[in-house]
Amino acid sequence: MRSTSRQQVDALERGDLPPLDRVRDDVWALAQPMPGGHLAYSFTYLLRDADGGVHVIDPGWDSDSNWDRLTAALAEIAPGAVGAGAVTGITGTHLHPDHVGMAARLRGASGAPLAMHAVERRALERHRVRQFDVDEALGRLADWGVPAGRRRELAQDVDRSPEELVLVVDRELDDGDLLAVAGFRVSVMSTPGHTAGHLCLRDDDRDILYTGDHVLPTVFPGLGLGGATPSNPLADYLASVERILPYGGYEAAPGHGYLFAGLGERAAACADHQLERAREVASVLAGSGGGPSGPTVWEIASRLTWTAGWDGLHGFQLLSALSQTRMHQDFVSTHGLP
Repeated sequence: MRSTSRQQVDALERGDLPPLDRVRDDVWALAQPMPGGHLAYSFTYLLRDADGGVHVIDPGWDSDSNWDRLTAALAEIAPGAVGAGAVTGITGTHLHPDHVGMAARLRGASGAPLAMHAVERRALERHRVRQFDVDEALGRLADWGVPAGRRRELAQDVDRSPEELVLVVDRELDDGDLLAVAGFRVSVMSTPGHTAGHLCLRDDDRDILYTGDHVLPTVFPGLGLGGATPSNPLADYLASVERILPYGGYEAAPGHGYLFAGLGERAAACADHQLERAREVASVLAGSGGGPSGPTVWEIASRLTWTAGWDGLHGFQLLSALSQTRMHQDFVSTHGLP
């Protein structure tokens, strides 16, 4: 794997925000800052169509400063339009606010339709009406073996909906659909795992794969981060990696990090990283001396290797570790190891 954008890598090494970057004659990458500290920014991709309009992929985190950055970029690449008037369409790779948080503002200002996977649309609709059930959250944590004294700390984040993210999705996308962008032939690829309705977008004319958070160059994506699903997110993710391997020679335009070549190699490494955690869980299960039902999720997680150390995990990070452990436990039990 190697970066295909020197200025993006240089900015990352300096801790700066990459400037607006021309990927092709009619494609730009715009870095949009985001809170949290783990990742400094997400990428918005701007596709200037054959009619001079702009299609926006993942508008980014909603803030006034990011709005100013986006409208300035639009003015630079489509100087004939005013403000968001150049925007003819919006596509979200998945429902996280660092990718589509500004979609509602952009949709309202431009009148452009928002397109996302049907699964993400349904998840967003559930978020709008869902009432947080603290008793259900505490019960789940008890089932996982979380000590009683730690449950209140974690319950507030169990399946909590992103209350600030209220999106109206105008068009449902599914595998094999084409984006409505004049002069482009961008195909939708359903790649669940990170979220259940995650999409990659494949431009066969330009040999670009917009990977969202499916494959990233600097971090390994988390899985199952879009709410509960009937299938195992790790099993979904491994199948999704297999789907994109035939396009491993395409340039990757990811949601974070930098543009890169070697997509197939990096996708395989991401899959192996997830399987390594599954192998670690399998080893704990095999060596466990627990009761007839086996060790609890808490007991398994406490024996795994965590970057911050088990004792260093608190709040959302601890809940995420437990959720990932439960997912890997289910995968090992249901699917086994390849």
